[in-house]
Amino acid sequence: HVTADTIAVIDAVRVKGGRPAGKPSRAGGLAAGKALRLAVELACSGEAEGLVTAPVSKESFALAGYGMVGHTELLAKFTQTRDYAMMLMNEELRVVFASTHIALRNAARKLSVSGILKTLRLTETYLDRYMGIKKARIGVSALNPHGGEGGRLGGEEVRVIGPAVRRASEEGILAEGPFPADSIYRPHFARRFDAIVAMYHDQGMIPLKLMGHGDVINITLGIPCIRTSPGHGTAFDIAGRHSASDRSMRMAILECARIAKRLNDAA
Repeated sequence: HVTADTIAVIDAVRVKGGRPAGKPSRAGGLAAGKALRLAVELACSGEAEGLVTAPVSKESFALAGYGMVGHTELLAKFTQTRDYAMMLMNEELRVVFASTHIALRNAARKLSVSGILKTLRLTETYLDRYMGIKKARIGVSALNPHGGEGGRLGGEEVRVIGPAVRRASEEGILAEGPFPADSIYRPHFARRFDAIVAMYHDQGMIPLKLMGHGDVINITLGIPCIRTSPGHGTAFDIAGRHSASDRSMRMAILECARIAKRLNDAA
């Protein structure tokens, strides 16, 4: 029985034998995957009101046979969710990603009008549902330098990103862009928007982390349960040194609780 001043602990996985700290391993990946599956079952069944994940090693997931994926992709797989996205945020900026944990060369190839349009729809829906922001203003980042220079520095803005923004606008979504990435994240420009859609991982992560590495949290959009996490990785390089900060994890837990309360109050 869980009360307000107790914490229930479920021993989800037993890992036999010791493992060296600060290194990816198959055993670690298997343990993380099994724990995540159980957590998803609890959150989606209503036994838990939300899910907060700690950083995970994508290399360990790969060694365990899950593929080179992160929590986001596995959450989508375990919940059979087709349309999903990552939203990383701090107190000043929200960024939603048009692609997730894939190589940069593949991120450009995978961009599509339909994919970006789905990301814009998810962004609008969850800014309303989770944050209470009605008719959110969404800025869209370009992929290429200088926004592609009319197709001379890459054609994605003309062929893919621009048409997706126009289709979103036709649906009533307040989307603008694409804007050059070296402009849209500047604070005075970014404040025009409730969120910015980035085309690939580092494009959005760099400005977020420059504002404060420990202040970033991650929210998964599209899955049938609340999921938050710290906005940083495993930091294996400082494992065992007692120098890691718990700030981002605490913020992720509090944000998960805030969203759960908001949804409960609205029910």
